[in-house]
Amino acid sequence: MRRDQQGRTGVIFAIAGIVIVLLVILGGTLLYGRSQLEPPATAAGAPVTITVRSGEQLDTLVSDLASHGLIRSTFWFGWYARLQGLGSKLLGGEFILDDAMSASYIVQRLEGAAQMGTHEVLLTEGLTAAQMAKKIAAAGIGITADQYMAEVQKGSFSEPFLAGRPAGASLEGFLFPDTYDIPARSTAHDVVQMQLADFANKAMPLLTGLSPAQLYSTLTVASITEREAQFDSDRALVAGVVDNRLANTMLLQLDSTVTYGLGLSGGTLTAQQLATDTPYNTYLHPGLPPTPISNPGASSIAAAVHPASTSYLFFLSDCSGHNHYSVSAAEHQQQIVQYLSKPCGT
Repeated sequence: MRRDQQGRTGVIFAIAGIVIVLLVILGGTLLYGRSQLEPPATAAGAPVTITVRSGEQLDTLVSDLASHGLIRSTFWFGWYARLQGLGSKLLGGEFILDDAMSASYIVQRLEGAAQMGTHEVLLTEGLTAAQMAKKIAAAGIGITADQYMAEVQKGSFSEPFLAGRPAGASLEGFLFPDTYDIPARSTAHDVVQMQLADFANKAMPLLTGLSPAQLYSTLTVASITEREAQFDSDRALVAGVVDNRLANTMLLQLDSTVTYGLGLSGGTLTAQQLATDTPYNTYLHPGLPPTPISNPGASSIAAAVHPASTSYLFFLSDCSGHNHYSVSAAEHQQQIVQYLSKPCGT
């Protein structure tokens, strides 16, 4: 009996010893972590301007802070910033920081208003890169349309999802449409990088599991869907028609691709324009156009990933922008007479 009691006492002492050791380790770790949240310097060096971009990930910001010597540890600052909820509070703009600021002060500063202004630019779904360039040039940021297009066409970007682009292809299709708070003094490269970061955050979750080539073709279908469907209810149906025609080795015969190839923004095409040979004329060339024809939003990308399963091979858009679908050429012709026999507005 006494031996059992001694055994239990020994176990209790052993557990107590383990608890004490764990508490000592935990306390030491917390003390070390606290030291890593202290300012890197006792006296402030030259102020550093940190640019936070709309849609930027917290890890990217933490790396930027570390590269400027503003924090002691990316791990401990990242942990502390997440604990404070900074990731959900990041606002675009420029913040002036220095290396004598503690982690808590930096987080507080980043949660507040930016020291330097931003320009809000709305880039809507379905715009081409050239149309986005005009909007950015008109926003008063100091970036010209030519500067933006130079980055779109020849800029150096390393995002893995760009691997499926044909040689020489621009970033058309990957310039995610959104409302951007663009910090003052941003370059054209900065703006495009913001759009690619937004694409990674909002489009890539919809495109998981696709090879680079599959991703690019899906994005091309999404760009067509964005231009051919004015209403959400039409997106998956349009994507389904595109897939059905491709599966049946039919020419796509889409005005939107012809329009893009001619550098036009829209409008009714003439017979001469429809007969003009460009790589994007799907009345003349089989398969998908060589690149996306617009920059689609999340809804059109989702529709291209999950097209409607129907037998439709044709569709047309009426004067109100609603699409009408048919299985046969004869039925399609009847709908042309029904919906397009009179000019819109009569």
